[in-house]
Amino acid sequence: MQLNRLLGYFNQWPPAVARQRPTLNFSDHGTFALYGELRLCSVFQPIMQCRGGRLQPVAHEALLRVTDKAGQPLAVDRFFAQASCPEEFVYLDRLSRVVHALNFAAQAEAGDLLFLNVHGQHLLSIANGRHGSTFETLLGYCGLQAQQVVLEIVESEIADLQLLDAAIHSYKHKGFRIAIDDFGAGHSNFDRLWQLTPDLVKLDRSLLTQSTLNERARTVFPKLIDIIHDLGGQVVCEGIETEAQHQLAWHSGADLLQGFHYARPAATLHHAGLELCAA
Repeated sequence: MQLNRLLGYFNQWPPAVARQRPTLNFSDHGTFALYGELRLCSVFQPIMQCRGGRLQPVAHEALLRVTDKAGQPLAVDRFFAQASCPEEFVYLDRLSRVVHALNFAAQAEAGDLLFLNVHGQHLLSIANGRHGSTFETLLGYCGLQAQQVVLEIVESEIADLQLLDAAIHSYKHKGFRIAIDDFGAGHSNFDRLWQLTPDLVKLDRSLLTQSTLNERARTVFPKLIDIIHDLGGQVVCEGIETEAQHQLAWHSGADLLQGFHYARPAATLHHAGLELCAA
């Protein structure tokens, strides 16, 4: 780990962008960042896979938590809305991901994967062919490699399919894996999956919710998973909150499972396995 280089990278940004110094801070509870009067911290939710009749955490999705000086939470979308220019947006997106990477690296076990969200505005702010170049270097300073990271992208946020395709190609060339997030929400469509060929597809929780309530949706749900498998991608069912949803996702062929049913997001990585119900 090369903390001095990380500190140097973030402290070199102009004061109008890096609104607090030092930007990165370290405590007994992990790494956090400061942005003006806001504090940026990490929590992680495990992503489960069946191994030997048990559900085991094989990956962890990092989620950003932002609080003000009084300790009151600020919604993440409102936090990013404070960026006054594309340069500041890139800074905030990278800063958040580095906080996550440092906290993950301090706790991860061999073989664990880290899922990181990449904001669509960040993708639009980076020149074609350069996506992932700087972040690959920053990851190295954190003691991680690109192969340990899955980047989550909400494809429906980006209208420019050519730019999105180029960004994904650049990330994959550097060794990152790509997950299309929230598929099935908004304007997601299969035409984009055929062109983008992601490694994983995270199904929006609304699809699972509808499938537990609507018989027709329940019939289609496993066929949707089969189509994604035919396209060469793994399927993550997220937002699982009940045993019924777990059973539906599992028996429909989902590769990976995520939700409050298994564990809530926490600052500490969840490494304990769970018994797999046979119902």
